[in-house]
Amino acid sequence: MQLRVPFTTLLKIALFGLLVIITIKLWPVVLMLFVATLLAVMLDPLVVWLERHNVRRWIGITIVSLLVFGSVLAFVTLIIPTMISQIREMAGDIPKLRQEAFARFPILRQLPPLPKPEQFLGRGLAASLTLIEGIMAFIFVLVLAIYLIVEGRRVFEWLVSFAPKEQRPRWRQTAVEIAGVMRAFMRGQIITSAICGGWALLVLMVLHVPAPLPLAVIAAIADLIPVIGTILMTAPAAAMALTRSPAVALIVIAAYLAYHLVESYFIVPRVYGKQMRLSTLTVLVAIAVGGTLQGPLGAVLILPVVAAYPIIERIWLRDELPPDTVARHEAIES
Repeated sequence: MQLRVPFTTLLKIALFGLLVIITIKLWPVVLMLFVATLLAVMLDPLVVWLERHNVRRWIGITIVSLLVFGSVLAFVTLIIPTMISQIREMAGDIPKLRQEAFARFPILRQLPPLPKPEQFLGRGLAASLTLIEGIMAFIFVLVLAIYLIVEGRRVFEWLVSFAPKEQRPRWRQTAVEIAGVMRAFMRGQIITSAICGGWALLVLMVLHVPAPLPLAVIAAIADLIPVIGTILMTAPAAAMALTRSPAVALIVIAAYLAYHLVESYFIVPRVYGKQMRLSTLTVLVAIAVGGTLQGPLGAVLILPVVAAYPIIERIWLRDELPPDTVARHEAIES
């Protein structure tokens, strides 16, 4: 018995394999494009709002671009110098803080000694190069997001034109609903991160913990990662608070945990809305998968993808699934 595979099937397999290889090779670009799409989806309603108030679209895009880059410039010129100053001040106090920690906790003397200054210098140079690469990638993402606002709709319509005519309405509906999920995700992340960073800064300043601004920025960034982010932000803050006293460290831990509870049960449901309503099990599995594949960034970016799946299930798979499957899925997600 001979097995014959049509040439068209072989061609499809070859094209799929080629697509996989291209995606792997260009994965950093794909990741930046995804982040830029999230930003563009979040900023586009502001451009539309300006259009409704008799502002031409190109002028609205210019205003939004100036706001975005102005915010970045303000952060760089106002926040970063203060952070560097506090980090330098803390670095100068490291010997004193080390002696105080050894006096309060003798068990710490058993830890390995700190690296020598020349080792710190080497690590600092490597970190500086990484930081420069990150800044360049961030600027590229911002520029790409602006161009997506300018040309994104035309590009999408061009892509939809390749779909069968009877499927095009469903593709447009899918895009609109997924854009709503992305918008809810970005809005929620920005608001909750800002509130978390502000709360951390207030607590650390009131308790006179060293380097409050860098620790607050760490808290704002770590807040992007559900569940695990609480640990990532609390550990360094508690460690620095120990230089004041164990009581201060306990207060910091209690304040961070209290905010986490308030955010989980009061802030998140009101900020994210129904579009990003995910079960805890779904979030934990998504974080594990995304974190394993792409680290902390993957753990964050996988959430809107997971939240968008019910939309695809409802629009594209409803006819293929048993009648009660979609209903049960929606019940689990809520």
